Amino acid sequence: KPRANEKRENWLLRKVADAEAGGTDTLTATLLTSVATGRTMEEIAADKPPARPTKKRGRAKAARGKRPPFAEPQLATLVDSVPAGSNWLHEVKYDGYRILIATGGDGPRLYTRTGLDWTDKFPAIADAAASLPPGLLLDGEVVALRDGKPDFSTLQAAIKEGGDMRCFLFDLLHDGDGDQRDAPLVQRKERLRGVLADADPRLAYSEHVTGSGEQLFAAMCREGYEGIVSKQADAPYRGTRSKAWVKVKCTRRQEFVIVGWSPSAARGRPFSSLLLAVQ
Repeated sequence: KPRANEKRENWLLRKVADAEAGGTDTLTATLLTSVATGRTMEEIAADKPPARPTKKRGRAKAARGKRPPFAEPQLATLVDSVPAGSNWLHEVKYDGYRILIATGGDGPRLYTRTGLDWTDKFPAIADAAASLPPGLLLDGEVVALRDGKPDFSTLQAAIKEGGDMRCFLFDLLHDGDGDQRDAPLVQRKERLRGVLADADPRLAYSEHVTGSGEQLFAAMCREGYEGIVSKQADAPYRGTRSKAWVKVKCTRRQEFVIVGWSPSAARGRPFSSLLLAVQ
């Protein structure tokens, strides 16, 4: 109620706990750079001056609403253990085909990690991407599910026979506001989440956990997944292999019987392949 002689109408907005509410550490674990200067906590502690905005060079730009050109994807470095700390986001490692989706122009284009146009190989994903806003360049993985899990052999069969497949998207390189590759990962993922909020179900947002990477890794290995990918939360997107993205694979052991081999034409190599069998 208004106070005496108060003419304006006052409001109290109260956010109660629900399924979307984060814990007490959510903000400090995910929003890792200053909104005013773009600096990390370490840079602020070291009194490092904010970086001056510079012109981006060597990058092809897409006009607003136009289809962005292909960009080199960022690749993960294989490591033996899951990195610790709240500065890392951890995602499921999908067993599928890496794909970049560009929207706009006369329709979406789906590119492989080497820049090949594979739009015709994934018509269902292309059809789903056609409903997205123009000017997007999204990074993800096309998979086919078997018993609820991504399975590469099932995906190969789906490509040949036109079976069901989905695309899990985990990064946004370009949108209607321009090139986003210099923005921190957490900001790019928030933009991506908004883009996919009402998207076709065949386009799925790749969820992540902050910290607790060892627990996620153990759970994924226990459930038969390939492993996890860990990414520095405040890192920009770079089209190369770096340690800002690392992958940890689940190790599985099995005893095999060698029942055949193929000779190698390379000098110093006695054979090129083995034919294995299990009891």
